[in-house]
Amino acid sequence: MTMIRKQIYITPAQEAKIKRLAQQAARSEAEIIREAIEAIPEENDPILSLLMEKGLVIKQENAFTKEESNRLHEQYLAMIGNRQFSLSRAILEERDKRCLFISILLR
Repeated sequence: MTMIRKQIYITPAQEAKIKRLAQQAARSEAEIIREAIEAIPEENDPILSLLMEKGLVIKQENAFTKEESNRLHEQYLAMIGNRQFSLSRAILEERDKRCLFISILLR
């Protein structure tokens, strides 16, 4: 794999975090940064699109303040009540729906 060298500016806190993560994982800082870049979904990512379609992820044009994030989180918790819902379960439920749909089509 061909690698391209990049020079970036990060905050001291970000540098400390990268060093800490690299040390904990016994990997290079470059590997940690590459992994973080790969973890950022692109807008046309099929899983992200599905999560947005289901209302589990909302695309926002502007970042929220900490206070807004806290308010929205509390609103979300009130909306779901005591219901426990995990990302894994959401994906499995969607897979089951698709399998059922395909089995109906194949009949």
